[in-house]
Amino acid sequence: MTFAPSRNKSHIFVVMTVESSERSASTPASPADDVAASGNAPVLLSIEDAEAELAKLGTEEQELELELEKLYNKAAHLCQSESRNLAYVSEQHKQVPAAIKKLQETLQSTSSVADELSGRVRKLDSVCNRVSEALKIVDDMIDLRECSDQVGKAITSEDYEQAAKYIARFRAAQKVMGTGSGTDDMSSIRVLKEAEQRLSGIVRKQFEAAMTAKDNAAVSRFAKLFHPLGLAGEGVQKYIEFIRHSLAESCSADFRMLNPVFGKRADAGPTPYAEALTKVFVAIADVVQEHQQAVEQEFGSENFILVLRGLMKEADVQGLRIVEKFFGDHQKLFEQQVLGDLRDTGSTLEEVALITQRVQQFDTYIRGVAQGTVEMIEEPQAYLDALEPEYSKVDGLIGLTGLMRRIQELVSSYVLVEQAFLLQSVEKAAVETDSLDPTDPEQLTTTIVDDTFFILQQCMLRSITTCDNNAVCAVVNYTTAAIGNEVKNALVANLAESRRLYSAWVSYADCFSLQPGENPLGALFVDQEGRPRQKLTSAVSWPHSLNNLQQCIENLDQLKSGIEEAYGNYFPSDGPEKEKRVMFGHCIEQLDHTKAELSELHVTNCKAMLQMLKGVHLSPALSPLEGLSYNINQAEYEDLQVNDPFAKGFIGFAEVIHRHCSLVLNSASSEEVMQQLADQTSRRLEKTAFSKKFSMFGALQFDSDVRTLCSFFTNLSEQALRHKFARLFEMSNLLNLENAQELREVCGEMKTWRLIPDEIRKLIACRVDFDVTETELEMLTFG
Repeated sequence: MTFAPSRNKSHIFVVMTVESSERSASTPASPADDVAASGNAPVLLSIEDAEAELAKLGTEEQELELELEKLYNKAAHLCQSESRNLAYVSEQHKQVPAAIKKLQETLQSTSSVADELSGRVRKLDSVCNRVSEALKIVDDMIDLRECSDQVGKAITSEDYEQAAKYIARFRAAQKVMGTGSGTDDMSSIRVLKEAEQRLSGIVRKQFEAAMTAKDNAAVSRFAKLFHPLGLAGEGVQKYIEFIRHSLAESCSADFRMLNPVFGKRADAGPTPYAEALTKVFVAIADVVQEHQQAVEQEFGSENFILVLRGLMKEADVQGLRIVEKFFGDHQKLFEQQVLGDLRDTGSTLEEVALITQRVQQFDTYIRGVAQGTVEMIEEPQAYLDALEPEYSKVDGLIGLTGLMRRIQELVSSYVLVEQAFLLQSVEKAAVETDSLDPTDPEQLTTTIVDDTFFILQQCMLRSITTCDNNAVCAVVNYTTAAIGNEVKNALVANLAESRRLYSAWVSYADCFSLQPGENPLGALFVDQEGRPRQKLTSAVSWPHSLNNLQQCIENLDQLKSGIEEAYGNYFPSDGPEKEKRVMFGHCIEQLDHTKAELSELHVTNCKAMLQMLKGVHLSPALSPLEGLSYNINQAEYEDLQVNDPFAKGFIGFAEVIHRHCSLVLNSASSEEVMQQLADQTSRRLEKTAFSKKFSMFGALQFDSDVRTLCSFFTNLSEQALRHKFARLFEMSNLLNLENAQELREVCGEMKTWRLIPDEIRKLIACRVDFDVTETELEMLTFG
């Protein structure tokens, strides 16, 4: 603290400063140095305030000293207390080894006592077990004596079921009885063994007799007795033998009916082989329904798998016999592809498909039953793992039966015959049986379309009913190829042949004149002498040939949708062959490519028909357009509005053509012809416009012609075709501009142009009264 005199000498001020820690002790500090070292402005106090501050600081110092004294006393107390605790802990630590040793001795003593006690408990358990065993032996002995007393009576009274129960009780107790405990015991065992042998012989004999007598009730009765006698395996085999024998006899009767002495029976169905095969499968299904529960109860679920294996073997025997008979009776068809009568061949193929379907369905059914039976076994996975390699790890049956293998071979032959049948049938429908009805003007197609697609549809549906995906895909491919080759070639040949006659016929001016009720193509159906032609086919009528082509295109869509629906019914998306659906999808998509080819061919021939009609009837109507001038004045414009030399005349001829097309063509073909006419007309007008000179009134006349023609074609067509005149409307709009300012506005408003810039400039140059320079045209931007 430093004191400094004030300028006012009547008062003395105290300046509070903070001494710098770095100031040297030997160097006196001036007030200025104190202020600089403190970094703060000096605080000036009066003497009274300084004294008060000193008193306050003194009080605080005393309080701090008291607080320090208290803390010191408390620390000393804590040190003494902790020192005593440490001494106590040290003393306790010295006693720990002795306590541990004492605890070890106690545990050893307790362990010895526990060992002694557990030994006594084990001895007690052993005594209890021996007592229980002794009691059980006593019960078994009593039971054996009872069985030995009663079994003979049961056998004598032919109560074999009760006798079998006594034997089963004896067999269960025999393991624990040993040699017996006395003479009576040995006597009982001897009696029961003799009874067991005697009853086993009786059961075998009675079972054989029941099988011979075909007594199903007796067979079922004695089959159940094998299991309690310890002959379950033998019983199952005997049971399987009986079932197979019964099936063989019933199937032999049906098989003999396939080979009658005097030809085919009058009451025979259309598919006798498939019917015989179906009876085999139905009989097996009946056996499963009738005997499954009994076999599983008496012999166990695992033994019913043996029964199913036996049934599949018998199905192989009987099924192969029928299939081989069928194949042998149609050997020429399947080995040499000699079709013979197509109707008979079609019936045979239907039966092949049905046979294949039945075998596939039976295989699926019997495996489903086996899989359900496996799930009922106590440890199904262990059972499946223990099977021999030739058996399936899913159902316990053989992987591929002999019947299924033979059916696969038959399907391969079927596919080849189906291909030959399809091609020959299509050829016959296209060449031999195609006919045209001249008395029905509303019949626009010939029989080639309906007959061909009926054959194709039947072939594909038949392949689907085989339930064999590979066969389906093969036949679909054959069908697609037949449409793209044989059918298409027949249609093209008919178009080529009929074009010669039709083009000559339409060259006559009066060919479109009709009397009420007259066939519009009647003149085509007579020879040069006016007599009806002997054989009318699509080869004599271009319109019918063209309609056939269009009808094929429409039928393709119906064919595809129908086949996809049928395929979904036989091959569901969640079925066992769902992975193979992808292959079918790729095959059926090929029909779309064939449809595209036929559609392109249809458009080409519609153009050809229009060309034939134009050459005679529309060319004269287009002639005035060449000599028509659009560089006209107002008077000429008004005259053209009244006496139109082009549009009205052209529309008149076009209406005649449209009426003829609507009468002889179906709607799609007629529409395509008019679409082509509209397209060609618009292009002809475009080409002509670039070669003309236009006045303002000529531009108005051109616009009138364009709108008249566009309105005419729009009213005729069911499809939108205004877009075909879009370029003409742009040309008309440009030609009707009055000055360069309007041209600039149009260029600024139009974002896109169908006309290219050179065409626009060329068209503007065609206006004789349009004031615009080449430089201005070059500066304009067109879209």
